[in-house]
Amino acid sequence: MTPISQKGRAKARLSDGLAFAVAVSGIFYMTGSLVVTLTPSGASSSGKVQALGAAFGLWSMIGLWARPGALNRIVMLYWPALLAPGLAVASLLWTVDPALSLRRAGALMLTTAFALWLVERFPARVLWQILATALAVTVLASLATVFLRPQIGIHQAYDALGEQAAHAGDWRGLYFHKNDFGRMMAYCFMLSCVLLVARPRWRWSMGPIAVLALLGVAGSTSGQAAFLSVLMPALLLFGLALRRASARGRAMLVVIAVPVTLFFALVWQVLFATVLELLGKDPTLTGRTEIWGGVLAALRGNLALGGGFGAGWDIVGDKLFALTAISVGHAHNGFLDLMTDLGVVGLGLLLGLMGWLLLVGLRDFFGAKDPMLGLLAVAVSLFALVGNWAASFLLLHNSLYWVLPVVLIAHLRRRYCPWGHIVQPVAPFSRSSMSLLVPHMPRSPKAGRFPPLAP
Repeated sequence: MTPISQKGRAKARLSDGLAFAVAVSGIFYMTGSLVVTLTPSGASSSGKVQALGAAFGLWSMIGLWARPGALNRIVMLYWPALLAPGLAVASLLWTVDPALSLRRAGALMLTTAFALWLVERFPARVLWQILATALAVTVLASLATVFLRPQIGIHQAYDALGEQAAHAGDWRGLYFHKNDFGRMMAYCFMLSCVLLVARPRWRWSMGPIAVLALLGVAGSTSGQAAFLSVLMPALLLFGLALRRASARGRAMLVVIAVPVTLFFALVWQVLFATVLELLGKDPTLTGRTEIWGGVLAALRGNLALGGGFGAGWDIVGDKLFALTAISVGHAHNGFLDLMTDLGVVGLGLLLGLMGWLLLVGLRDFFGAKDPMLGLLAVAVSLFALVGNWAASFLLLHNSLYWVLPVVLIAHLRRRYCPWGHIVQPVAPFSRSSMSLLVPHMPRSPKAGRFPPLAP
């Protein structure tokens, strides 16, 4: 090997290692794990958090600009992922707070750029390694805060003013509220389960992370996180049973599932109230149902397009208080919060994207040799569709809840678009750099439960 080629290989390893580190750091940032640390006490926002998000976004935009053909692929192939950010930017035309909408829409565009940079910069096999590494860092960092810095990681009995605080003793990790922490731990648990199923050889690395994430869910005592942590693995197991069954077996499972689903649909209200009563929870979900009705009433006259991205609550908050005497900062429902910002048009667009991601993910899950991409698409879309009934994370800037859907939409478009096969392949990632960064990644993958796709 000539000295020039040796120098080129060393440069490639350095570039790959730096990109890997930036990707892991970016995903960790998108989990929201740095917000509490970087936000001054008593402040509602942090310039450091905003600057860091802008830095990841600008890095990604420069990387996309420098990669040959990336901009053409974004416009021609990945365009569905740009529809929601595009509508957010368009809302500047009718927003009630142009400055706020400009900041939020700009941050959403930068977050989308980061997700598309991940797709363009890394082949899928490396991208899943990056995701696994970031999940491990997220779970370990929050649980370390709970045990090593309990004054930060656990809700205290009294606040800074000496008044009795709610949720005393509940875990919150690196987040402001136990529900945010519990939901992210549920997300990490679900994603870890997907990685374990699709890559059985990762069991010694991702297995403990899944257990620790479930421990975080339990410590948060968040009812919504517990519900998601039970429901998502159950749906995953049902999907795996369908995948492994013969055509006749699949038909039988579907025939059994239909009447069971109809039965639960009929008794849902009674069952829901009974379960909440057993858990000691309010049947109105701590007043959420009253808030939802008030938000819909307050939105009259702005149902079509909302009040502008990030500014919709300005037209709802005062009306909601007048109607219900409830003063809150959001609807505690992702679908309604999106309606306040972008109206029925925005909500329909997001539901269409999530529905497409779910259906194409199911097609890939049952049809492809490697179930990773399809399984992730199904899990992420279902988590968004189910979780946003009692929380709000459907379309957020600087959020992993938006980064992953964009990544999966782009990968599925690359695989199933009629002209996706002519897309230039992602540049190969240095195997020597991978062997240093992720030791459990074999150079020649062994045949696992699901054979990998042929190159």
